[in-house]
Amino acid sequence: MEAPPRILIADDDPHIAGLIREVLEVAGCEVLEARSGEETLDLLYRENASDRPVDVLLLDILMPGISGYEVISRVKADPLTATTSIIVTTALTSITDKTMGLGMGADDYLTKPFDPRELLARIQVIMRIRRTEQVLRRRNQELALLTEVSRTIIASLDLEEVLKATTEGIQKIFPGATGVLVLMDEETGDMTFRKTIAGDHPLIGRPLPVERSILRHVVATGHPYLTSDAPGDPLFSPQVDGWASPTRAILCVPLLVRERVIGALELAGESENLFTETDRDLLQTLAGSVAVAVENAQLYAEVNDYARALERSQAQLVQAEKMAAIGRLTASIAHEINNPLQAIHNTIHLAMTERLPPEKRREYLGMAQKEVERLIAIVHRMLEFYRPSRGGAVQADVNSLLRDALAIADKRLQHGRVRVSARFADGLPPIPAIPDQLTQVFLNIIINAVEAMPEGGDLRVGTLLTEDRRWILVAFQDSGPGLTAEQIAHLFEPFYTTKPGGTGLGLAISYGIVERHGGTIEVSSQPGQGATFIVRLPAPPP
Repeated sequence: MEAPPRILIADDDPHIAGLIREVLEVAGCEVLEARSGEETLDLLYRENASDRPVDVLLLDILMPGISGYEVISRVKADPLTATTSIIVTTALTSITDKTMGLGMGADDYLTKPFDPRELLARIQVIMRIRRTEQVLRRRNQELALLTEVSRTIIASLDLEEVLKATTEGIQKIFPGATGVLVLMDEETGDMTFRKTIAGDHPLIGRPLPVERSILRHVVATGHPYLTSDAPGDPLFSPQVDGWASPTRAILCVPLLVRERVIGALELAGESENLFTETDRDLLQTLAGSVAVAVENAQLYAEVNDYARALERSQAQLVQAEKMAAIGRLTASIAHEINNPLQAIHNTIHLAMTERLPPEKRREYLGMAQKEVERLIAIVHRMLEFYRPSRGGAVQADVNSLLRDALAIADKRLQHGRVRVSARFADGLPPIPAIPDQLTQVFLNIIINAVEAMPEGGDLRVGTLLTEDRRWILVAFQDSGPGLTAEQIAHLFEPFYTTKPGGTGLGLAISYGIVERHGGTIEVSSQPGQGATFIVRLPAPPP
């Protein structure tokens, strides 16, 4: 129910003020009086600072002390009093006086003597205007809050942050309401109570009951619902809708994404006039932003989970391909380890010979020590290559990584009767890289070259810094049978292989590794003329 208008009569004639007071009180107005300009301003400042400011000032121009014109000027200049409407009530009838009063900010001008009915009519017009202005100001504030809340909600991709921003925003827009937010559970498909607004819902974290309720009705139909008499509504459920007892008004809107209901927002309050149809439209607009933000956050979480799973599977594939490469080198590695072991065995046997001169024994032990160191280096290289990547990129020397790959494949190259010629560019800048992964790329290409030349052949490898110093090139050129254009087109596809028993993953994984390092692998070949693989890696800016 609307409060009665508060009217301040500013007139130095108590008889006239009394008559006006009687007319206004009969009409249901709340009336205050002042006898001078100073008293008018003091009373107006005090009342407007309270919860019930003055709506209309009936102002006489000719008063002792400060004139009515000066009062108008001060009232309209102060933000605290500027919202009070002013009707000039005076005996001054000239056009000049009227123009001056209205020009200084008065809302109306009534000359004495006037008919009380005319005064009441003019007050009613002003009050209608004031109520319209108040509604507009409130809606502007609500729209500004709605814009701010929507911007905050849409800006986040974290679901909990979206829900928190939603509940905080609703509390700002509807300060007198409690409420609840339900969302569809992605795993069970049930609507679940996720957040409360200005209260603690007893069902928080639990599914929405299937029995009849306003909340269930909105979820089922996808249409908003507004009631001012919740206890008398046939859909009302005290357990679900009336948890913030006593509940009179309920406003509930669905969260819709492409006509699909993913949740709902329900607000409740003790006053039956708490929510209007305008509030319904406002909350529905906010619900549209919330629904989009919720779906975006859920999709982002799904993509994140998928990306983490993909990253894990890629790491497992990389590791599996490492093991496959080690498997293809097993015989060569066993031979490389066996030679130092045989040498160690022989030298220790000789060193233990009786009556052996001390200097000779020292010589044999020194030989054994060198072979042990050689064996340690071989095992260390194998372990470094075998271990999964331990972290992010470090500054790495491409020449050293290529040398490591050649050292690991050395015996395989020898057994395959492949002659290697290598040329390493001087002064290559270190690049950010995961060393064992690039070593794996180089090793895969080397092993493929060996297997492409079963009768032996030549392999030329080398590094180069391009003239513009933007790229480091690592080249591998073999004298094998070469590749057709069709083979080159499919070479880096997973599971594509030209070798019996091959997995078809080595070059695909190598391509992915180089791509994640910001580079590319290029292949040029013709049948019968060998093949050239060039790994192109970005060099750091000088």
